[in-house]
Formats: sequence, structure tokens, C-alpha cells
Amino acid sequence: MRARALLAAVAAASAPAVASAHAIGERYDLPLPVHLYVLGGALVVALSFAVVALAVRLDTRGAARWARFFVWAAPPPSLVAAEWLLRAIGIVAFGLAITAGLVGEQHPGRNIAPTLVWIVWWIGLALIAALIVNPWPWLNPWRSLALIAARFIPAPRARRYPRAWAEWPAVAGLFLLVWFELVYPAPSHPRAIAIVALAYSLATFAGMAMFGRETWLKRGEVFSLFFALLGRFAPLAIGRHGIVIRPWGMALARPQRVSGATVAFILLMLAAVLFDGFLGTGLWRALERGVRALLPPGADRDNLVAATLGLLALWLAFLGAYRLAAVAMARMAGSGLDGRALASRFAQTLIPIGVGYNLAHNLSYLLVQGQAIAPLASDPLGRGWNLFGTAHWQIAIGVIDAGAVWSVALFAIVGGHLVAVYIGHLAALRLFANRQAALRALVPLTVLMVVYTAVSLTVIAEPLVRFRKPDPSYSEPQRRDAPFGAAMAYAWR
Repeated sequence: MRARALLAAVAAASAPAVASAHAIGERYDLPLPVHLYVLGGALVVALSFAVVALAVRLDTRGAARWARFFVWAAPPPSLVAAEWLLRAIGIVAFGLAITAGLVGEQHPGRNIAPTLVWIVWWIGLALIAALIVNPWPWLNPWRSLALIAARFIPAPRARRYPRAWAEWPAVAGLFLLVWFELVYPAPSHPRAIAIVALAYSLATFAGMAMFGRETWLKRGEVFSLFFALLGRFAPLAIGRHGIVIRPWGMALARPQRVSGATVAFILLMLAAVLFDGFLGTGLWRALERGVRALLPPGADRDNLVAATLGLLALWLAFLGAYRLAAVAMARMAGSGLDGRALASRFAQTLIPIGVGYNLAHNLSYLLVQGQAIAPLASDPLGRGWNLFGTAHWQIAIGVIDAGAVWSVALFAIVGGHLVAVYIGHLAALRLFANRQAALRALVPLTVLMVVYTAVSLTVIAEPLVRFRKPDPSYSEPQRRDAPFGAAMAYAWR
């Protein structure tokens, strides 16, 4: 959110209207109080458990059929051509972001790197991977460059990947990336983005050289795991032999066992997107002030300590709550599986929740700030070029208003939880010996989903609809890289 707040401020400074933190220019007065929407959303999720329990009676084979119901066998040449086209796009975009970050104009609004990385890639590609198809295996520039290098340079003998490491390198990488986006004071600074990308590239190439290309991409590379998990929700899956078409989320209906590291990774995905929204609430501002009061004067001017502790605490709270729910599931089911085993098998049923909240929180950013890619494509380095004739493109901030943002958020969050309830039910039917054990086991998980629905709706609503006037604390200077004064303060809110 901090990175995108600066980008929204750029839009505010360069367009006739001003932009808010959610890339809109006004607040929305709901026809009903916010707490009624929150209560209604939570009740819908709770009641959906009863509806699914009564209506869905698929057996193991039935659940398996729903997970994969149509395959289109595309001719291999067409897949190969599409693959190398996407590889070229990935390499060019990666090189452009690095070049623009290092040698381009360092104003975030006149350099393509921040918009390309945070809006087009981090938001846009994540939504494409979840809602349509995951193109990352082909777009991944590190994999493509490694494949090209392997044709000319003999690969060193790969070491055996330590089993105890599991996906923990990817977990650590995701935490550092989220920290850079949400906690670091200047995540939208072009040169900072380029330096972080280069450092990550060195780590990725070192991991591939040490443990083998595909092994490291599967176990240790952040984005391969991140987009692969989102892609399991998508209705399309592309492989060497064709395209699989399936209903949204049905690939998650199999209670596939994952490592404890992957469980932590999924819960970090959920915690990160909620923390992104939590940063825009009055409660968080009060917590920031409380942490600063405990430290020596000026010791945490950029709120690094408060935000780091907040991100870590929220992630551990999510992980702990899910682990406790899994233990309760094991006790209520009485199936012989312990809490760790159930946490492993049901972790992927939480992915639809993350998809829903990601859509709710980031759609307005994509629709508004994503338009900046048109003028920036003509002048990616901020040198006054007009390569494609779009350098003077004006961002239409009014393309989406606060009412539409709230409506999308409400349906996306509640819908994501409803899909998670349904998928969890299918997974339980496959895992447990009888229907009664499956329903008993799902009660704690459903309670957790109800709580998460209420919390996420509250967080997404507060900056949009709750207050008639902004929190005065938002006018405080917060950023070293904020050049716009009052416009930045408004954009942050």
C-alpha cells in the first residue's frame, strides 16, 4: 500500500482531480451502517456451511471429476510459439524495469519501473494468474535466462536440496518482499526497485546453480510458488500436452498434502494483503503512535519498527489461529489424523479467500494507476520521449468510484469465503471416512472463515465509508520520498 500510495499521489499531482489511497476521489455513504454489512457478510458465510452440508453430496470420484472436466489438446507447435513469445516479453519487461530504475528519471511518476513492478506485475499478473491462467512459468525472466544460459554454459553438478529446508527459502523471500513493499520507506523509488531486483536475481541464479534450475524454482523461488498457488484457483491450466479447463477453485478440492513451510507461505499471503489494508485504518495509526511513544524520540521516524512488528504479529496470529483450528478439526473429526496433518491438507482451501481480498483491495489501483503504463511506455526513462504517441495520455481517475469499489469488495470478499467453504467441504468428503466426520471437522475451519470475513470487510470499509472526516494524523509527514505535501497526505488516506 505504501508503494501504491506514492503512485496515487503522482496521479493526484498530474491529473485534474485528486486520488485517494484506493485510487478514488471521494468517500461513499452506505445506505446501511457498516456493521450491518459486516454482520451480513459473516452470516452469509456461516449459513453457507449449512446449505453446502445439505446440498452437496459428492462422493470421492464425483469430487475428482469436478476438479478436471475438460482438456483441450493444443498442437505442440502452438504452445511452443506462445511459450517463447511470453518468455521474450518477460525478459524485455525485466530488463526495462532494471534499466529504468538504474539510469532513468528517479521521480516515481516519470519512471516506468514502479508502475511496471507494483501495478502491472504484482497486482495485475496476480489477478490474471488467479482468475484466468497462471502464465508465470513462461514469463519468469530468471527461468528464461537460465534456459538460454544452459545452451552455452555447462551447468554445474547440482547439490541435493536439503529436505528440512522445504519451501522456507520462499517463505523468507516473500516476507522480505512484503516488508519492502509495505514497511520500507521508499518502495516506489526506481533505483531501490532495481537494486532489490538485482539482489533477488543473484540469489535466484545462485540457488538454481547450486540445487538445479527446476528444483530451486519449485522449492525456493518466491514467485514461482506464489503464482503457482494462485494458479490452482484459476479455471485454466496450461501444460505441455494441452489446456485443462475447470471451474474456479476446483483444483483445490483435492486435500493435497503440503509442507509446513507452504502452510506458512499461504498464511503469509493472506496476512500480507490484510495488513496492506490495515495500514489505512485509524486503529493502525494509533498503534504506530503507541510504539513510537515507547521508543526514544526520533528512533522510529519512518515507523519501521511498528510496521515490521505489526506485519510479523499479524502473520503469526493468522498462522496460530489456523493451527488451532486444525487441532480442533482433528479432535472433532476423530479420524486419527492430527492437527498438523489437517493443517497441511486444508491450507490450500484458504487460497480463494486471498484471491477475493486481493481483488477487493487492489482492483481500483489496477484500473486507475494501471492507465499510467500507456504514457510511461512512450517515455519509460523520463527523458521526454514519445515513442508510441501516448506520452500525454491523461489518467481517468473517475473510471471507478467509491460505491463501485465497495460493491466489488463486498462481493469479492464474501464470494471468496463462500468458494472456500464449498471447496473445504469437497476436500473433507474426500479425506474423511464418513460424512458426519467431515462435517464435524469443518466447523472450526468455518468459524475461522467467518471471523476473517468480518475482519476483512471492516478493514476494507474503513477508508471508504466509515468516517465523515479524515483522521488528522494522516496529515503528518510520513515519507522520505513523498514530494507532494498535502497531495501525498490525501493520497495516503
